[in-house]
Amino acid sequence: MRAIAMLCSLAILPLCFQSAFSQCLPAPPPPAACTGSEPAALNNEILTPGITKWYAGPVASFSQLTLRGGTLIICSDLTINNLTIDSGTVIIRPGARLTAGSSAGLTLRGGCAIYNYGTFEITSHLSMEGPYSSASRPNIVMNASTAASCRSFNYYIINDPWSYFINYGLAQFHGIITDNNSRAGSVCLGPSSELRQSVVINKIKDTYRAPSGNACLSVASYSQFLDTLTNDPTVLTCVASGHTSATGGSNRPNAWGEATLFPACANCTGLTLLPVTPRAERLPAPESGSRATPRVFPNPCTTVVQISWLAGKKPAAVSILDNMGQMVYHCRMSRSAGNSLSVTLPPGLAAGSYRVKLLYASSVEVLQLIKK
Repeated sequence: MRAIAMLCSLAILPLCFQSAFSQCLPAPPPPAACTGSEPAALNNEILTPGITKWYAGPVASFSQLTLRGGTLIICSDLTINNLTIDSGTVIIRPGARLTAGSSAGLTLRGGCAIYNYGTFEITSHLSMEGPYSSASRPNIVMNASTAASCRSFNYYIINDPWSYFINYGLAQFHGIITDNNSRAGSVCLGPSSELRQSVVINKIKDTYRAPSGNACLSVASYSQFLDTLTNDPTVLTCVASGHTSATGGSNRPNAWGEATLFPACANCTGLTLLPVTPRAERLPAPESGSRATPRVFPNPCTTVVQISWLAGKKPAAVSILDNMGQMVYHCRMSRSAGNSLSVTLPPGLAAGSYRVKLLYASSVEVLQLIKK
């Protein structure tokens, strides 16, 4: 096979990076199941500091409810047409559902938290804007378990350095905008989580993280980047065939960063999301005999490079990507393939750093390589 750019470093990239978190903020334990004897939340109520109310009744709809430092716990199925959270906490228990929004958009300004263990549906734009947030008073929206589901057909805007979206389950948005005042790590994806978006708009470097294992991001139609999206290869990014990326001005088309890209990918269903085991940063020069880890040799390389892997652990495919995340080579491995692949680099391939990705059924291994 003609292998396109064999990025030739013997190093396997470390898959966890430091930014806002060395791991996603862990979820607090959900509150105990409702008994029906707790103080019940009422329509048009205002919950102030020290006040906790529950909703455990039949399916119902409130016109309005306001949190000003209090706590609301959802145990059944409630719709709040106008939810205001000046500060305070909303907890949606496993199996419960909250449908909420606001005619002016749901805005979290500081000291606000929404922990979803069930189903959270947002009927308006959701914004985290400050200015009353801080390290001790962050804004947090968290899909808090693998069974949790969060959905909005509107924009989710993060425009504050102390505001975070953390996903451990399935989240679906029209689009997340990580705006000018957001920070690295403001979108943190737990292992095996899935984030589906029609649109990605990113203005700050490395806002997306998957520090603890593979997570899937799918993008259906459009992206706009003023800086790179992620420094984590564990952000497995499924880009639909009809996707376009903004060009011109300060835009950086397809600036996915270190994300593992799957072009012409309909959804995350076919991607494995199992955690990737971090590897040593340096491997010894290749020797005869058994190999204990994948390697690329020689490194740096000029024309031909050899990619090898552990006997008995053959990848389903080998991909090579440039530093913009664009695939420059892809080879599906046949059943008869051995333990290595010889790659002849294409004429005119620019010198520089590339990535080789070994795609297994249950993991992805990433090797950095240098072409002279």
